[in-house]
Amino acid sequence: MRVHKRTRTGEGEIIHTNETSAGGGADALLVEAARLRGLPNFDAAVRHYSATFVGFRERTRLVSKLMAYQSRFRVVGYLLHLHAANQLTGDGEGVSYGSLFELCVRRGEASPRVVKTMLALLGLGGFLETARSASDRRIKLYRPTARLMDFGRSWFGHTAGTLDLIEPEARRRERLLAEPAFFLGFLVSAGQEHADEPPPADRMPEFIGFFGTMEGAGAVVSAIALADIDGVPAPSRARLARQFGLSKTQVARVIEAGAGLGYFELDAAAVPSPTGRLRQDYRRWISIELAFCARHLPMPEQPVRLAIPKGAPRGESGLQGEAGPAI
Repeated sequence: MRVHKRTRTGEGEIIHTNETSAGGGADALLVEAARLRGLPNFDAAVRHYSATFVGFRERTRLVSKLMAYQSRFRVVGYLLHLHAANQLTGDGEGVSYGSLFELCVRRGEASPRVVKTMLALLGLGGFLETARSASDRRIKLYRPTARLMDFGRSWFGHTAGTLDLIEPEARRRERLLAEPAFFLGFLVSAGQEHADEPPPADRMPEFIGFFGTMEGAGAVVSAIALADIDGVPAPSRARLARQFGLSKTQVARVIEAGAGLGYFELDAAAVPSPTGRLRQDYRRWISIELAFCARHLPMPEQPVRLAIPKGAPRGESGLQGEAGPAI
């Protein structure tokens, strides 16, 4: 099992020690994340991540609300993963409900109801189109539209841009936006690791249980963290609600939940400020996300190596591929 031992220091700060993988050895993702946190420009990377995430969340209020919970986002992530595998190695027909359903429910990441609801909402929002399989007209296939693919590029583009501050020679954001095969390769590789290995969120279940699960929490936390980094007052609840398309009640619930977890301190007027614990956990999560994305967005001289799901149709992709575990 992965061991998380927490040592509390002054100002509520928490240091994580003795973190191991399921096999008892060092967790390579956490090791790389710790390396990133030790770099001199990591503080600048945290600010860039926060600012671009806040801007992205503000610009995409509608679709971000559709994916406000980890379970909903996981449906979209696996849909993009299967679509990318189909585009690179198959006939490009589309993603069947059965293959998406199996990925989403096998570890309980999304219920059958959530899968069906998300497909319906994405279709109504113009993010999906449907067709019938040419080989079996009984099978309905789903294809992301250009609108959903552009959302995915923007979503992962902000993480790639943050990595470019640390490793500018990789030009990850530029390549992600300009090279379709690079973006599709990322979706295949990262999606397969999510499906086969403990996902990054498992390294910080308590934090992600708040930051990534409660509607509006990610945006509100990032906006308050950004204000803290810049040394300016935290945005008001009314401003946060307008900025991210939330109600003031939703913002209040996020702040109340964060305070209960020890992430916010509230003054006499109930204005939140980050605690040492939030500063550390927020930085740590960013480092884990960056480390995960970096391993699936290789340097220009490195080949894109794909783990293609078994059962995915094979075709000519021009990329290296290897069979992955059955999904």
